[in-house]
Amino acid sequence: MITDPLERSVLSYVHGQFSVIDENVDVASAVKQVHSKNAETIIVSKDEKPVGIVTDSDILDKVVMSGADSDQTLLKSIMSSPLVTLSSKATVRQALNIMRLNVVKRIPIIDDEKVLGIVTQEGLANAIRTSVLEKTFRSYRVIVREHSKPILANLGFILQFSGLLIIAPAILATAMEETISATGMFLAIMGMFLTGFILNAYGEKTPLNLKQASLLMVSSFVLLSLFGSIPYMYFNPFSNDISPFSLLVNSFFESASGFTTTGLTFIIHPEDLPQSLDFYRSFTQWVGGLSFIYLVVTFFYPERKLIHMKGMIGGGVLKLKQLLLTIGVIFTFYTVILGIILYSFGDFSIIYAASLLLSAVIGGGFIPVSTAVTGENLPQLLVLIVGMMISALPFAFHYAIFSKEMKTTKFRPEVFLYSGIIVVSTAVFYLLLSDGNDSQSNWVTAAFHVVSASTTSGFQFIDISLLSADGKILLIVLMLIGGTAFSTAGGIKAGRILQIFLRLTRRNFAMDNAIRSISSVSSRYNESYASYGKKTEELRAKKALRESLAVVALFLLLSFITAIVLFYLEQRSFMDSLFESVSALTTTGLSSGVTYMDMNVVSKVFLIVNMILGRFEIIAVIYIFIENRKITTRGSEYIKHLHMPHIHHRDNTAR
Repeated sequence: MITDPLERSVLSYVHGQFSVIDENVDVASAVKQVHSKNAETIIVSKDEKPVGIVTDSDILDKVVMSGADSDQTLLKSIMSSPLVTLSSKATVRQALNIMRLNVVKRIPIIDDEKVLGIVTQEGLANAIRTSVLEKTFRSYRVIVREHSKPILANLGFILQFSGLLIIAPAILATAMEETISATGMFLAIMGMFLTGFILNAYGEKTPLNLKQASLLMVSSFVLLSLFGSIPYMYFNPFSNDISPFSLLVNSFFESASGFTTTGLTFIIHPEDLPQSLDFYRSFTQWVGGLSFIYLVVTFFYPERKLIHMKGMIGGGVLKLKQLLLTIGVIFTFYTVILGIILYSFGDFSIIYAASLLLSAVIGGGFIPVSTAVTGENLPQLLVLIVGMMISALPFAFHYAIFSKEMKTTKFRPEVFLYSGIIVVSTAVFYLLLSDGNDSQSNWVTAAFHVVSASTTSGFQFIDISLLSADGKILLIVLMLIGGTAFSTAGGIKAGRILQIFLRLTRRNFAMDNAIRSISSVSSRYNESYASYGKKTEELRAKKALRESLAVVALFLLLSFITAIVLFYLEQRSFMDSLFESVSALTTTGLSSGVTYMDMNVVSKVFLIVNMILGRFEIIAVIYIFIENRKITTRGSEYIKHLHMPHIHHRDNTAR
């Protein structure tokens, strides 16, 4: 393949905009023939052999400007001759040299006295310019294409499968004859299917690396939120005189709040919505919180290819089959049992009870009716507290409870720490409530809101804007800490806080045990590999610490940036603005009253961005821009050594 554009054949750049006309034809007749064929050049022939050329310049200078009669002037009198030609074997370089030497701007390509086409100086220059640009950017184009194909294909599949999931509330809406709600859901399903088909056509379903998996997760939640907003736009639960742009922003906000399990909403009276649309809102939290869509993608790849993706979807130490059982069976069991109990204590329909439990078990916070959560129904509050606690415990912990394959021992430090935080915070919050408002100062109210904040669920029945500054700060801290690692809860996570504390105080016993274990295994082959493994684990631990510190720093930074924006645009106190920004970033949904339908569009956009970034604890976004391949490579080399003892034996013998 010839890469130098100057060495390419001129045949690649010829055009056929010419006419071959006999030399005895007058100029007027020749011009008519040229115009009828949209030609640019006249090749003059004699006895059917090309002998000259006539261009627009020749006609203008030698006929029009001189005042000659075009009907009486023959082509042979104005043609340029002898004719400068090239064969079809000539290169672009030869053509440009001939043009320069003969001071011409176009040359016919002729073989065996047959005109094959015309090449022009302008055409060749444009071709060379394009070729140079293509050569410059070809490598970048290849990189973009190869990196984007797996993302596009998997994104297409995710949209198609999520469309299948949304069929459940759509069927419910149809069965309940709630036509508008059903139509909006089916439009969303069609959009997901069609877009998924297009993305599949352009993509390639191959395994993803860490950066690609991160891009996939962020982009899929953006698209899911976009298509998920269609039912809201179609039904319009906001205002009859709302502008199309505001309708789009508000609907996207509600959809993103659902899929990210945040629970912030502009809908003050959700009971005014069709029951099926209320169920749809909670169902989007179920889909987004338990990450069904990503679990299906994992079926296409070997287990070893899923380490990064599984970690980001909350897989923890579970294998794929165990994770599927936990999400598909155990959490469904929780929801059904608690839903039945809640229905027996409540005074609303089974659909509302199911919607409320979906939000609780996933840590979402959407409520089906504005009075669904009150301080008067103690059994109902206790059921919701249990549901919220379930959402904040690790998936592997739930699996260990129901399975003999795994013990809960390894999760106990984090679970104990998390439980201790809730107990202490409940006592403190109770005292703060007692100081502020005696009518609300009871243990259940304090426990409910502490659990709601720490599990990032977002249920509330007190007016947080009336809380003291100390009460708001306590809830802010609880939201920032969030639940435990590998759960549906948001926030920085208690496990990450524990990891930072142990590492900084040099008390990371788990890491030391892992290093000792690796050293013991490696000593069977070679002491140098034990040292190598220890160094690798230390590098991994340092990398994990850096990432954890980065997550904490970014949580605080984004919270304060968004708070400043809300403080300036919404003219609310900085404490309330900070509370709202933290609630969005930690996907909690507790509100100090800053979020309302008529708030500034920029404020809405900032909250939407916070909700989506918070869904991944910002770690996915970090992986998009920062990827430490060094540790991964060393680790893979070390694992390769561990699994090939015969090579070690030969190496030892050789030494």
